[in-house]
Amino acid sequence: MTAHAKTSKPKTPMDAMKQLGAYPSPQNYELFFTFCQASKPALNKALAPFFDGSEKWTATTGNELYEQYVAKNNLSTVLDSTSEKLGDELKAAMQVLTQAGKEAATYEQALVGAGGNLTDQDDPKSVRQIVDHLVQATAEMQQRSQALETKLADTNQEIKTLQTNLDKVKIEAMTDALSGLANRKRFDEVLCEEAEYATISTKPLALVLCDIDHFKRFNDTWGHQTGDQIIRFVSSTLKRNVGAAHTAARYGGEEFAIIMPATDMEAAVKVADKIRSAIERKKLVRKSTNEDLGKVTISMGVSIFRHTDEVEDIIERADKSLYFSKQNGRNCVNTETQISEEKAA
Repeated sequence: MTAHAKTSKPKTPMDAMKQLGAYPSPQNYELFFTFCQASKPALNKALAPFFDGSEKWTATTGNELYEQYVAKNNLSTVLDSTSEKLGDELKAAMQVLTQAGKEAATYEQALVGAGGNLTDQDDPKSVRQIVDHLVQATAEMQQRSQALETKLADTNQEIKTLQTNLDKVKIEAMTDALSGLANRKRFDEVLCEEAEYATISTKPLALVLCDIDHFKRFNDTWGHQTGDQIIRFVSSTLKRNVGAAHTAARYGGEEFAIIMPATDMEAAVKVADKIRSAIERKKLVRKSTNEDLGKVTISMGVSIFRHTDEVEDIIERADKSLYFSKQNGRNCVNTETQISEEKAA
């Protein structure tokens, strides 16, 4: 079969993953389930070149397509549903308040009427009847107020629950499921925001790109589950070593990124090398068999935002710095400055 020979369209998600050589993860299953349902024509169009052989499938491709066509739409569905429920709850709250207003007005009329009647009465028995009526009206008003307070409390709790669920979904939509780090979509958003702030404030902004050395060899030797274990290990090391204001993200596949606002080159390199050293020192074993996996290392590249930059420029320089590290022995940190000095020499 030639590179561009067409194959029959897969009928099940498993068939689709097998045809493309995609790892059968829950995320990929959902992606290809959506494809087989043909519920999103844009996704099917985007996948067509992979099925006809004109483009090669990669894990990064799967992550990007999932974020664009599946995760994004899941969030939209939840947002729409939550917004509708919030609207219903707020409407219910307004109805409760309206009813409370009407009942308060009725009670006020009862008080005014009783006051007028008391003025005209000299007979103790009649006065007693009016007072009894007031006591009854007050008791009824108190009961209705308590019922309204309960309804409002229930509505308020429901709104809080909806808000909590919405916040949870938002976080999930910004988080890479495997690594627990920010996903590529969140990385793009944060980098744009921080670049804009750096331009306005003239404060430094550093970007670190990292790549696990020889990751394909780990996958080929030990399998995808062990590869996932290594990705989680690197991710947790990044989390422990970055600052509260920094954003660690899974950039794609075995590549990671750290956005460091208000951080100059020297400080960024220091953090990057601390992470590199922590990963290098760790002895990893295969969870299922306790076999020694050998040493895991990462290569890193650092760049600094320039106020004339587009966002793509700082990414490109960090990527070149990362490539420079790969070409010069791996397991090291290099910067755009070092590349310039190398060229000058």
